[in-house]
Amino acid sequence: MTLAQKREVKTDGSEASAAGLARHLIAFAAEFGSEPPGSVVLTDDSDAALAAALVATKMLIAVEATVSASDPASLNGRLIKQLAAA
Repeated sequence: MTLAQKREVKTDGSEASAAGLARHLIAFAAEFGSEPPGSVVLTDDSDAALAAALVATKMLIAVEATVSASDPASLNGRLIKQLAAA
């Protein structure tokens, strides 16, 4: 993939546990490690979106977030907003 290519992360927000977040972290690390995208676009503030943002930031992959993903009313949204600005 070139740096101009992006990967969009869509989730349904159904995972709300630490175990669910851990599963998402492992899955995104494997996916991004095998074929890193140029950037990751987050469309909501779910645990899966937060995991994608954390893994992408760790791997120095650009993170972009929509208004819904960086919702200041949720903890995930506030964290995603900070990671997208990093």
